Amino acid sequence: DSSLTQAISTLRKMLKDSTKSPEFVKTVPKRGYQLICSVERLSPLSSDSIPDIDDQEEENEAPVVDLEQFAEATIETQADIAPEAAAPVEKPKPTPAQKNANWLFRILVVVALLLPVCVLMLTNPAESQFRQIGEYHNVPVMTPINHPQLNEWLPSIEQCIKRYVEHHEDSSSPVE
Repeated sequence: DSSLTQAISTLRKMLKDSTKSPEFVKTVPKRGYQLICSVERLSPLSSDSIPDIDDQEEENEAPVVDLEQFAEATIETQADIAPEAAAPVEKPKPTPAQKNANWLFRILVVVALLLPVCVLMLTNPAESQFRQIGEYHNVPVMTPINHPQLNEWLPSIEQCIKRYVEHHEDSSSPVE
């Protein structure tokens, strides 16, 4: 059942037939599929044989097709066609508008990458100015000029510096 559905789907793809508005194969709900296109004979009849009217009527009737056999034949045909379909397909050449858009995109990417680098390299940050608020054990304590006063913290800062100096006698003391 699923192989039949797959075969019909493959047939529709090969015929470029839409399921919404079919031209060749119509889905009949809960029944199956119906061939809805006109069928014509490719080889002409010989002039010796004149067909009867009954024969013509039989030809005009839609043929009854065993869909399972049709599905198997389609799968075999698909296997035969697959190597041909694998042939390389030429890509369409881009139009001038596409070329311009491609170059524009590349230029924008380069500018987006270079702009931050240029800003970092060409601008210098303003240097901060400091003021000294104290000196404990030969260690200057400095704060930025725009920083609020730290007078109430000075005893804690002194205690921290004292402990640091006691525990790190061998190493160098903090410097400016």
